[in-house]
Amino acid sequence: MKFTVCFLLFCAACHLGVTNNSTENSIVVIPDGIYGFGLEMLLTKMENMERKLLEVLEHWHQMESYKAVLEKRFTDSMRDLGRNMSILQDQSLLIVEQPKASATFSSCKAIASKVSGVYEIHINNVTPPFDAFCEQEKFRGGWLVVQHRFDGSVDFYRAWAEYRAGFGDVNTEFWLGLEKMHQLTTARPHEIIIELKDFSGNYAYARYDKFKIGSESEHYTLTLGNYSGTAGDSMGSNNGRRFSSIDRDNGDWPKSDGCVNYSRGAWWHRACTGANLNGPYNNARSSKSMFWLDFKGYQGLSFSRMMIRPL
Repeated sequence: MKFTVCFLLFCAACHLGVTNNSTENSIVVIPDGIYGFGLEMLLTKMENMERKLLEVLEHWHQMESYKAVLEKRFTDSMRDLGRNMSILQDQSLLIVEQPKASATFSSCKAIASKVSGVYEIHINNVTPPFDAFCEQEKFRGGWLVVQHRFDGSVDFYRAWAEYRAGFGDVNTEFWLGLEKMHQLTTARPHEIIIELKDFSGNYAYARYDKFKIGSESEHYTLTLGNYSGTAGDSMGSNNGRRFSSIDRDNGDWPKSDGCVNYSRGAWWHRACTGANLNGPYNNARSSKSMFWLDFKGYQGLSFSRMMIRPL
């Protein structure tokens, strides 16, 4: 900047010299004061320009410093993020690798949580651990669901082996399995609650203070206790009956086709039955439906859920 000012002063001096040496025939003579005034204005503008340039340079240096700070923060943040992700990954691996035994329960009643959901149940060394849905909120909780139907998505017209092992999914419609029910109710005395609902939304339940299933060699014979509830005692007549399926009729109905085929439902049939909760899922008034005789007659139901709990 100082070099520029000096150059301008030199040019002004040269111009003054030329003016003084001009011929006497010059018509216009410019006073020396005008040159001084112009030079002063020029110097003032140059000083302003120099000040603005310095301000721009200072702002640029500030931006560079701020940029460096941001880059450092970004680098530190990415490093911290990578470290945190590594920690979370290690923790996730620990959760995945954690033995299931630490979250296995002998029954739904043994679970302290009041949240209903799927838990792993281990009865004994005879039956491997299995997933079960535990109802922890209704009827004071502790109930293990052994049958659930609500939309007809699962076919319940099945053979003996499937009813013995169980079928469906605990998150949808399912049958837990006769062998698991036998192991559960033999290990400890149990009670049972059966929830029902028709297609109009009317709700009822039946409760028996004793529920036990015999072994397979006993054809999974049913033992029931005293009834209470709002649905009516439609299952009482099945007490002491053996289980029947489409390929194994253990009922005592005199007709040749048997009650299980007549009602199209595997159950502890008598002649014939007052309940058919494994029958066809339909909104129809028919013996070939999922019905509870003392609740809605032979009218098909929209919902059934059987739950057992240790006494």
